[in-house]
Amino acid sequence: MNSYLMKILSATSLLVLLSACGGGSPKPTQVDKTLPKVSINGYLSDMSAIAFEWKPITDPRVRGVVVYRNDPEAKEPNKLREIDMVEGIKVTHYLDDDLQPETLYHYRFATFNATGSSSLATKKINVMTKPLLNSVSFFSSTESLARAAKLIWRPHTDNSVVAYRLERRQNGSDKWKKIATIKGRLNAEYIDEGLKDNTRYEYRLKAVTFNDIISKPSQSVTVTTKALPKRVSEVSATTGKAGYILVTWKDENRANISTYQVYRASSKNGSYKLIAKNIKNLSYKNKISKPSQQYFYKVVAVTKDGLVGDLKEVSPAMGTTIDAPRAPTNLVAMVQNATVQLTWKSSDSRVVSYIVTKETSKGFMSSETQQFKNIKKRLMIDSSLKQGEEYTFSVVSVDKNGIKSAPSNNVHVKLEAKK
Repeated sequence: MNSYLMKILSATSLLVLLSACGGGSPKPTQVDKTLPKVSINGYLSDMSAIAFEWKPITDPRVRGVVVYRNDPEAKEPNKLREIDMVEGIKVTHYLDDDLQPETLYHYRFATFNATGSSSLATKKINVMTKPLLNSVSFFSSTESLARAAKLIWRPHTDNSVVAYRLERRQNGSDKWKKIATIKGRLNAEYIDEGLKDNTRYEYRLKAVTFNDIISKPSQSVTVTTKALPKRVSEVSATTGKAGYILVTWKDENRANISTYQVYRASSKNGSYKLIAKNIKNLSYKNKISKPSQQYFYKVVAVTKDGLVGDLKEVSPAMGTTIDAPRAPTNLVAMVQNATVQLTWKSSDSRVVSYIVTKETSKGFMSSETQQFKNIKKRLMIDSSLKQGEEYTFSVVSVDKNGIKSAPSNNVHVKLEAKK
């Protein structure tokens, strides 16, 4: 008998063998002591179901069996009420499902006939449903990860388990929330991604059976995600360098640092844009061809896990390129015959040479330009002037880095054509 009951309890559908309350039989309203009583052979219980078996009933007056049971959640939890009518004299089994685990239920059974009479009920039968399954026996997390948590467990040994319910709460104060259902009893790992930096999370796992019974929770495990890298210190930028600004910094927490990123803005509170990444040293040379350029720099560290430091925490460092040399002044042209002598003044000690620009007018909206470079003195003589042509001269200073000044004042020269 017991083996048969076990088959009933383990059946996937957990359905009553024959439809109850069918056939239009009237509900029992009076007791007929001559009707045979139900003789219970035994019962078996599960977490959410209880199965009964009784001896065959041969009295032809009997139409079936009426079932009485209490409702533990009702106002009168011990009061028995009719819950089902099992029709058919050949039926000898009854399955009561959708019950609460680890709960005490009370039952009585009686036969009934076609006129609405019932036999004397059996004595009260007290049956406790089985407690919830325990969760997995081992549930843990791996080392701290960046914005993720890796959870591992030992698969449940009960073959009725078909999935796992993973729950999470933050900082130990929030309510538990389901975040995932992991299908398959033999699954043993889950990675929770998209988490906040440097934040504490708590997890627990529940096993889920094929008939949606959820086990007790596992022990909880705590995971704290990795923090962003600490800000670098002593960020500085050079001033007065020709063709570049050198940005340097210090970092006392390099153990887990992979690279650095450099950001630049044209003003202290401006929009900082990434100009260099994957920098492995503690310096970066920002090449800038123009003189007199000013920029502001910020540097952040990048961990081996790819976490990037908070740009807002970094104080900017200002850097500039060297200024252009001062322009020559007092450019003067002295003309004699077809020759012009140009002289000028300069008070900039950085100047190592000069460039003279000669522009020859060729008519309306047309001209020709010629340059004379690497002039060491503040003097130049040009003997290539032609009668009837007009010329414009200017001079720029050049320092040792090849940086040019703004042009000097212009001088205009015109040789009158011979009559």
